[in-house]
Amino acid sequence: MTNKLTTQEKSDLNASLEIIDKYVIRSIADANGIIIDASKAFCDISKYSKEELIGQPHSIVRHPDMDKKVFEQMWSTIQSGKTWVGRLKNLAKDGTFYWVEAHIEANFENGKIASYTAIRNNITDKILLEELNRSLNKKIELEVAKSTKQLELIQKEQLKSVKLSSIGALAAGITHEINTPLTYIKGNFELIKYDLEELPKSDIRDRILEDTEVITSGLDRISNIVEAMREVSQSSNESKEKTNIYRTLRTALIISNNRIKQVTKIYLNGVLYSLDLEKETAPYFSIVQKQRIEQVWIIIINNALDELVKMTDYEERRLDINIFYENNKVIVEFQDNAGGIKEEILAKIFEAFVSNKQSGGVGIGLNVAKKIVEENDGEIFARNTTNGAVFRIELSSSEGNDDRRE
Repeated sequence: MTNKLTTQEKSDLNASLEIIDKYVIRSIADANGIIIDASKAFCDISKYSKEELIGQPHSIVRHPDMDKKVFEQMWSTIQSGKTWVGRLKNLAKDGTFYWVEAHIEANFENGKIASYTAIRNNITDKILLEELNRSLNKKIELEVAKSTKQLELIQKEQLKSVKLSSIGALAAGITHEINTPLTYIKGNFELIKYDLEELPKSDIRDRILEDTEVITSGLDRISNIVEAMREVSQSSNESKEKTNIYRTLRTALIISNNRIKQVTKIYLNGVLYSLDLEKETAPYFSIVQKQRIEQVWIIIINNALDELVKMTDYEERRLDINIFYENNKVIVEFQDNAGGIKEEILAKIFEAFVSNKQSGGVGIGLNVAKKIVEENDGEIFARNTTNGAVFRIELSSSEGNDDRRE
């Protein structure tokens, strides 16, 4: 007896097949891997029409990123009569990609493979979420490693700060001990000079007076160094006061003098720097915290020296420091000829842990300098010139001068 489907049953079956065709990503390929049937769902996800797929090898949707070993293992499993299950990255007609979890098995007739059936689940969102999680985890690991390194560097800098504080206290004591006898020596030497000038003129008298000029110059140098050491080593007064910025530059140069003379020539407002320059030659006043501003100059000078020392020829090295009034501000510019700041870090040179140095330094000096300048109501900028870098600091003038260069 033959069972015949009723009209309603046929209608229900067709409806079910349409649903399967619409939502099940299915394809059938012949024994040679040529597509002979494809569901609407497969056409939708691959962006190919059914006519475009039929007659094409299944590799039409293979993404080039897929490892060939995956397919070798796939065919080995299928041909052994087992169902292969795995993830595949496919390439759609429009160039986009999608991920599927595929179940592929062979259909046998008379002991031979007649065709292959592949059923797939779209897992693109799942894969993208997994990749996002991996990316986030990797980023977190990198940030933790970076933070750990930064913490270690900060701890080193804190240790260095403690050491410098101790050295500062020691220097303060030493300068005090030196300054008392130095004042006594200078005072008595002045009296000796007056006595020599009162002596009858003679070759010996004139020669001794010439020698006293050399000694006086040496004593003045010692006095300048001692005063500079006393200024930077004394307990910091955080209050702002009217300060001659030119004088703070001179103090910073004296403190850095031992290294400066080994590295480069420095010109202060066009004049070759030496310990003999007068501190009060040029009055440029601003309301600042003096010692903190001196710290800024020392940081920038040392950074310039670090770059200039890379140049082989001493005579080619040069650092210009210019101070002038502009738009009712005191402007200080440091310009070296050491080649400039790398373009990739120029925009973030004042950020912590950014450094132009190949070795040494942790990249927080300029970040500290920026904070100090801003705490003193100023601004700091960096730019490159033809053959070097320029750091420009703008501080409010307390004198009301405008556009005056001296």
